[in-house]
Amino acid sequence: MKKLIICLYVLAAMFSMAHAAPFQTLGMLRTPDAYVLPNKSAELLLVGYYRDFKEGYANDKYSGITPYGMIGVGILDRIELGFFGGDDVYFMNAKIKVLQETPKIPQLAVGMDNIFSPVNHRRAQDYKPGLPPDPDWEYADHPDKTDYEYYSPYAVISKQAVLGGLSWMFNLGYGSNRYTGQVPRSRVFSGGFASIEVSPFRNFAVQSEYDGKDFNVGMKYSIKNFTIKAAGQSVEDLAKKSEGNQLNKNVRVAMGISYLFDKYAESQRRPDLSRYAKTTDLQGTGITPETEVPVGVGSEVAIATPGTTTTPEIVGSSAYKELSPEVKDLLAELRSLREERQKAQKALEDLRKWLQELQEQQ
Repeated sequence: MKKLIICLYVLAAMFSMAHAAPFQTLGMLRTPDAYVLPNKSAELLLVGYYRDFKEGYANDKYSGITPYGMIGVGILDRIELGFFGGDDVYFMNAKIKVLQETPKIPQLAVGMDNIFSPVNHRRAQDYKPGLPPDPDWEYADHPDKTDYEYYSPYAVISKQAVLGGLSWMFNLGYGSNRYTGQVPRSRVFSGGFASIEVSPFRNFAVQSEYDGKDFNVGMKYSIKNFTIKAAGQSVEDLAKKSEGNQLNKNVRVAMGISYLFDKYAESQRRPDLSRYAKTTDLQGTGITPETEVPVGVGSEVAIATPGTTTTPEIVGSSAYKELSPEVKDLLAELRSLREERQKAQKALEDLRKWLQELQEQQ
């Protein structure tokens, strides 16, 4: 019940503020994580993006619904390339995995956003909100020009964890250009970004991030290879009504759907959380490590007597409450497999006894 209340509260806050951001490739909402698509896989994202500005110097031509798309591809389980097209811009993102995540060490990646972007007139530090736009620059009145700023390098670390029975992901990084704030308050942590993702239910996750200048929230729901996404940007603008401006009335709403093509992939974007049930993260839970699971070799099948083979233990009730939904699903599958194996062993034992009786009769 506590999980449900938290999710409803976050969703209500998101839709009540109606400030949403276009989704970026290679990570969270507008910030990257350190994970990469597996080799021989690709992900396609299509987005409908609605904008309506009541304050600022954005041109009215950018108001309304803007469709755009992105596609990401994984190379050698170490490199991910993303391609963006729409909203009068185009660019490529690239990310390289430097350090693989382990149960105790976070994953590390470096990357470059907005490669070849046409928004290349000046640095984010040079923008002066409130001043008339530069008449000689095509993107001077584009409402999202700072997010499309060309050649924005970054480094990021990511770590998964199971805390309080929930699956968490933490990201922390530093970048330049599009990650840099334009006003004094935004420049306190200028260039730094951080994000958190928590999964209270299977296939559902809530996201929150600071992208270097704004605080954003979002959610996603996965159905097999499909993922439905929604997000909210600049939640701090909700508190600016008292400043006498109309920033709290600006509307940017985006919803997207993605599909993961992973038929030929042999790994996952993120390490499977069930690995934490097989390592020191959950020592004492009684879950058998992968190296201890018996594996058949060759074409011969041995008839085992019940009780002679090891069966993965199921964790106790106290430890079970602390596990993530993914690990609980894994344990349910282990129980089912154990029951099926016991039935097969019983059938084989009956067959062995029957064969012995036939031999004695002869």
